[in-house]
Amino acid sequence: MTSTSPYEMSVSLNVINHLGLNLYSNIPAVLSEVVANAWDADATHVSVDLDKAAGVVTVQDNGAGMTLDDINARYLTVGYRRRDDVDPRTPIHKRPVMGRKGIGKLSLFSIARVIEVYTVKDGEKHAFRMKVEDIKNAITGELADLTPYRPEKLSVEGIDFTHGTRIVLSDLKKNITQTASALRKRLARRFSVIDPSFIFSLSVNGEPVSHAVRDYLR
Repeated sequence: MTSTSPYEMSVSLNVINHLGLNLYSNIPAVLSEVVANAWDADATHVSVDLDKAAGVVTVQDNGAGMTLDDINARYLTVGYRRRDDVDPRTPIHKRPVMGRKGIGKLSLFSIARVIEVYTVKDGEKHAFRMKVEDIKNAITGELADLTPYRPEKLSVEGIDFTHGTRIVLSDLKKNITQTASALRKRLARRFSVIDPSFIFSLSVNGEPVSHAVRDYLR
């Protein structure tokens, strides 16, 4: 084909409704997917902070971060599968990618009504907010199958890191009082079996996650 195709395929917002808003039922499962995305971004450390009083969850990684093209073509593209790329390993540390269905990021909507993403790559800073209410309103619109959802652009003034991504979940749908211990156990079980040659560490509320908290044969 020598000419540029005038056609563009978009995913119906109703797909987001079915696959994202009700995809997962527990917070540790969702946050485990967020950490897997950080692994795919070649992060060497990921921190998860649970603010019980404010009802806010913050996940910070020191990975590659995202440019505008990365955000639109990958992060905001429903069904994008990192494993389908020509090179099945990450570009910097050559890790096998963990991305599963390409819809893992949608799972955030099943535990939080507001999601903010702050990211930096190659000096390019971006920040945006997604709200479940706005998506639901778009879904009920007459052009729900045709009009793309456009997240709200945020100021990048508060970004205080040089590379990586910070995801902030607020207006949570579930109580996080007992989440920390369950999250440590889930992350330990999923990530402590990683080849030690891949430098990768995790912390929850400032406490390192190690294989000791897997709680297998107590």
